[in-house]
Amino acid sequence: MLTVDTDISTARAVAARAAPALAILEMPGRQGVGFVASPQGQLVTNLHVVAGAEEIHVLLADEQFLRVEQVVALDEKRDLAVLQLPTPGVQALRLDGGSHPVEGDALFILLPAGGGMLGLMETRVDAVQVLDESLTFLELEATLPEDASGSPVMNTSGALVGVATCAFADGRPVTIVIPSRYVELLLEQPRMQPLSALALAKPAASRQRQVPSHPLSLLEGCATDGVEEIALAIMQAIQLGAPAYNQGDPKACYRLYERTAERLIQERPDCPGAQAALREGLLRCARLDDADACAWALRDTFDGLLQVIDRWLQAQAAFARLSSPWSYLQ
Repeated sequence: MLTVDTDISTARAVAARAAPALAILEMPGRQGVGFVASPQGQLVTNLHVVAGAEEIHVLLADEQFLRVEQVVALDEKRDLAVLQLPTPGVQALRLDGGSHPVEGDALFILLPAGGGMLGLMETRVDAVQVLDESLTFLELEATLPEDASGSPVMNTSGALVGVATCAFADGRPVTIVIPSRYVELLLEQPRMQPLSALALAKPAASRQRQVPSHPLSLLEGCATDGVEEIALAIMQAIQLGAPAYNQGDPKACYRLYERTAERLIQERPDCPGAQAALREGLLRCARLDDADACAWALRDTFDGLLQVIDRWLQAQAAFARLSSPWSYLQ
């Protein structure tokens, strides 16, 4: 059991509540993870874990070994699958579809640790990502093993807040959480199908963010006031553009981002590094086919600039403190 900084009694309580619901999925040539989400024996996992499987057996915490023959529901966009166990009355996790964790909140992931042992990974929400109007997910600080996709994610009260999913962004593995409210929708509207339905299932690939990582030298020679004005303009554009995107208008979002980038390029010759980053973002858009992709390309550009600006401002503040004649006397 692994914990980071939450009280050990909290971690133990979460593990005790969740452990009986964890399930190991045995399929020809591979294994997977899932969890029981209802007393009726409905088992949840990621769709990509079971897609194409012609046979699935499930090992439960009480050592029952069951054969899955029916699919309750599939959600290709959100990469979710609900399977029906033949034995009802098994212990299930308590869902909390009304929970909306925010950045910095502590979460726990229950996963197999080998040798019949369980591991409890504590992590925190790194970001709340809005892919589009139909999917919002959490990005976590911790990196989950690829074979642990489908593991349950709980809050500090032990309620399920989502499904842990291994994804990739900028060529690196990231852990995301598909919120439990999407699971509840599938449980409320079952569409019973034979196991053969998995043969045609194709989970949607998660959008890969391409946020550039800039060195501090990008802002070399820039005045503090100029850097702060660039950051303010970008944040204002995101505050206006993101709601437009979420309301189903990616073109309006992209046009707003585009105008902001073009204006900053024209108005900020005092920050050539920032100008170059914005030009690169616009060039990337020129190679893309649709407004949705362009909106995300410029959002990646903006996020990359905001990250380096934040680091640069922190470095400037630290330097100013060290340069103060009182810095060693305080």
